[in-house]
Amino acid sequence: MDLRCLIEALAKELKVDIVSKKDENGEFQLQVPSLIPISVKELEPGVFISAKILDLPDTENRESLYVHLMSANLLGKKTGGGAIGIDPLEKYLTLSFSCSCELTYEIFRDKLEDFFNIANYWKEVLLQISSPT
Repeated sequence: MDLRCLIEALAKELKVDIVSKKDENGEFQLQVPSLIPISVKELEPGVFISAKILDLPDTENRESLYVHLMSANLLGKKTGGGAIGIDPLEKYLTLSFSCSCELTYEIFRDKLEDFFNIANYWKEVLLQISSPT
């Protein structure tokens, strides 16, 4: 199924306007009200989902933050099979997830829901970790 059709079906089900536009990299930028903005790119087969979850903290305990993130990424257990990383310009902590299966609407919706939940969870955790105590 076409990714644009999946996004439109999701917007219809949720009864919200999902701002979605395809950029020069072939990614749809999704802005769902009250949720973290995400990028979705169609794979053959599947989908790649990513989000900037937090500005890279300028903190004295950056090393312990990185150790914590490496632990979270271990086998994808604490990231729902995704990975927390740093964007190429080293400005943001990111979460990314790849699903390389044939997408039905139900699979797409469930993967996006999981991704939003995990991204919001890690945003909260990282805010707590990077905040001075």
